[in-house]
Amino acid sequence: MFFNWIYKRSNVQILMILVAFFVVLLDLMPRLLQAIPLFSPTEDSTRLGLGLFGSIITLSGLLIGFLLNQAQTNFREVQSLVSREAGQINNLDRLLVRYGDPAIAPMRQELFEYMNSIVNSEWELLKSGQGSTQTHMLWRGLSRKVLSLEPQTNRQMAMYTDILKKTEEVAESRESRIERSSARLPNLFWVVIIICMVALLGINTLFLPSNSFFVGLKILPVTMGALISLLVITDQPFKGQSSVKADPFLKIIESIKTRTE
Repeated sequence: MFFNWIYKRSNVQILMILVAFFVVLLDLMPRLLQAIPLFSPTEDSTRLGLGLFGSIITLSGLLIGFLLNQAQTNFREVQSLVSREAGQINNLDRLLVRYGDPAIAPMRQELFEYMNSIVNSEWELLKSGQGSTQTHMLWRGLSRKVLSLEPQTNRQMAMYTDILKKTEEVAESRESRIERSSARLPNLFWVVIIICMVALLGINTLFLPSNSFFVGLKILPVTMGALISLLVITDQPFKGQSSVKADPFLKIIESIKTRTE
């Protein structure tokens, strides 16, 4: 529910929300806890906090860095899949044009409708990791018509082999895109991040108030909030302001409109 809500916000809003959350968690909460006699800091607790702080911060930084790299890798893979699929459809349309058979015109029209269905019908469903039934049926009908083609000349026979190969590639790419649309970091990683942040909350409670303590509690939550916001923004490729766009398909749609050879 949190992710469904947060991805409806802009990147700047996500940044501000998470920074504010970590300021409350790592700055205000330790001060409130220190007001309770049980959690009142001492010199001994300060020494203990100094001993633990560096280790927890280092481990948290390494974990967030690893997850950022993983999220960026997932995002780039999905972008690559989308661009490759659009290119394969463009090549298929080019082969159909050069095939030289009057029966090809209706197929090209169906291919055009299929691409429009990807953009207008299926793209929104990718946010929930699903494909469109309408888009699937359009492709199913088109692939059947391609299989029913009967080459008449040696040239058509050679091109027909390439058309079949490209048709299989387009089908596989669509399946891969739908499968990868649900790519995200496992929930276990988010649980570990929460545990690390709660540990930092506890450690910050151990420090006696001082000028350096006051400044540190301002820098730490802002930095953590910024890093976690970047992780959230890139975690799910088809959600949020920075999601993977359908621009490659839109460009190919414009090319198909004007292609005559």
